[in-house]
Amino acid sequence: MLHIVERYVTWGFPNLECVRELILKHGKSEVKNKTIPLTHNTVIEEHLGKFGIICLEDLIDEIAFPGKHFQEISWFLPPFHLSMAHHATQNRVGFLKEMGTPGYRGERINQLIRQLN
Repeated sequence: MLHIVERYVTWGFPNLECVRELILKHGKSEVKNKTIPLTHNTVIEEHLGKFGIICLEDLIDEIAFPGKHFQEISWFLPPFHLSMAHHATQNRVGFLKEMGTPGYRGERINQLIRQLN
């Protein structure tokens, strides 16, 4: 599956600081077909308390360093998209110059996350 989309996406291993920034800024949850921002620990404790996740920091830690309940927590968090510079989207050359080519980045994904966040 990854071979099909690898020309269009980029991926790597973000560090704990980048994961924290992403969850705090873009973190939401879908509960009963409503999107709820993760601002209160009560929502997290209600739905993930049975897995030992009772606060936002526990959730961030479980996402950054996958544990045995990573799959359940990833279902709790819907995907989100990062923004992109407007002038970079207008032409392909500007996009490739600023963001680089898509594909695997490893640890360099942290720099791209900070640019787009």
